Amino acid sequence: MLRTTCLLSVLIVLLSCASRPHSTARFSDENFTKAAAAFQAELNATYLDPERTILDSTKLARLQELGGLPFFPLDSTYRVVADFTPYTDPEIVQMPTSSQRVAEFRVYGRASFTIEGEKLTLDVFETTNPNVPEEYAGLLFLPFQDATSGSETYGGGRYLDLPKPEGDELVIDFNKAYHPYCAYSDGFSCPVPPARNRLPVAVRAGVRSSELD
Repeated sequence: MLRTTCLLSVLIVLLSCASRPHSTARFSDENFTKAAAAFQAELNATYLDPERTILDSTKLARLQELGGLPFFPLDSTYRVVADFTPYTDPEIVQMPTSSQRVAEFRVYGRASFTIEGEKLTLDVFETTNPNVPEEYAGLLFLPFQDATSGSETYGGGRYLDLPKPEGDELVIDFNKAYHPYCAYSDGFSCPVPPARNRLPVAVRAGVRSSELD
């Protein structure tokens, strides 16, 4: 599941206009917890599996000792139903990466939502790479940084992969935020979140920093 996340570049969510509250009115707390917990469990399973992990043997052994990656406690505050506006004439942008490579993305649309009273916006991206693995086809890419970046989470930001919305709403569950491969291993080329996707608030949801970072 994690393979090629650094090749994906698909989501930017802009947060500015008033948005729907971050309640889970149409998604029960029980379902929210199950979905977020399942995602985190699969993320851990991938990193802990010698056949799928991108970690070297030393880091893998240490992660096994630690029992997996650390996460913030699940919190429905960080599962938001954003107002979504697709761009009618999407801009193609060149997103810098952690290497000399530049990744090309289409700015698919803008998401607007509120967290703890703060009105926020993020741009959502879609990769222009035609060779995306089947499991990522149709997904959008949301790279972001927040007030935890560089302290509680990886300084290079975190990612979310989202299905394309069918209407004017986009569900963003930050409890599913994950670090790029570059947080754990050298030799990868990971998109760097653009300035417009740097949130002024602390998003204490999803994966956290560990001694492996």
